[in-house]
Amino acid sequence: MTRSAIRPNAGGGSSGTTLSAAQLAELRDLLQQQRRFRLEQLEQLQTTEAPGELSNGDREITDSLVAGARAALRDVVDALQRMDDGRYGSCRRCGTTLEPARLEVLPQVSLCVTCQRADQDG
Repeated sequence: MTRSAIRPNAGGGSSGTTLSAAQLAELRDLLQQQRRFRLEQLEQLQTTEAPGELSNGDREITDSLVAGARAALRDVVDALQRMDDGRYGSCRRCGTTLEPARLEVLPQVSLCVTCQRADQDG
């Protein structure tokens, strides 16, 4: 997707989103690609070495990578569910419409910048 591919829909969108149907379809495709990648990543991480063959340090690194991949997959699946429910494109905390450029970079994002900063500070 190019940087100019996602632009606000001048007529506004449904469910608080400013994305057109074509933009939503493109973002859904990106999310589905991310979902496939994370599933493949988890499969590879879980089958790379037998548990007894890993040192404690390697096991900790692998466990950390698995936890990160699971969290990323959960975010992607949640974003796809928000699309299905008509809630995609709005901050899950305050309801503010998310910027299309932000969704283009992070299609799985569920918080506006203000709420995300509050989470990180608190």
